[in-house]
Amino acid sequence: DQGVIMATMLLRPVLVLDAGYQAVNVVPVRRALTLLASGRAVAVEKDEDIAVRSERQSIGCPVIIRLFIAIAHKVYRALRVRFNKRNVLARDGHRCQYCGSLDELTVDHVVPRSRRDHAHPDGGPTTWENCVTACLPCNLRKGNRTPEEAKMPLDQRPREPRGYLPLIHRQDDEVWTARWRRYTHG
Repeated sequence: DQGVIMATMLLRPVLVLDAGYQAVNVVPVRRALTLLASGRAVAVEKDEDIAVRSERQSIGCPVIIRLFIAIAHKVYRALRVRFNKRNVLARDGHRCQYCGSLDELTVDHVVPRSRRDHAHPDGGPTTWENCVTACLPCNLRKGNRTPEEAKMPLDQRPREPRGYLPLIHRQDDEVWTARWRRYTHG
């Protein structure tokens, strides 16, 4: 069905670069087309084999777009990475931050939710800075303690991702995302 194909195509991922060609996020084709049509971005790469058609024109489907400098900072803030389990796992490379395991991954609160003190009157918050990827055995071993109390040092201090997650972990479409590599890897 043509409608299903079009709807699926509009959800394909498009890499968003800032004015300096630094990756800042991934948006669906639909959002990328809006940024292009409004003049706030320009297409860096298109897939000419997949066309987006209107009554007046046909353009290749955007794969990578670049924001213009005048609005890059404003749009960048709007494109902050959503906090959720999938994104915490991606930020941490799908590895336990205590032992490096790749199996049975969960999200652990560095300062446990149940811990209340003057610095955390509501317990440890569910934020980028307080949540890390942990395998189930490490999460259970740490329990209701901080990493220091449990003598389980973190591999790295948790922080909010800066603009985009390591896109190597995306599973959207390997051929599609392979075109992003020069902008997302070192």
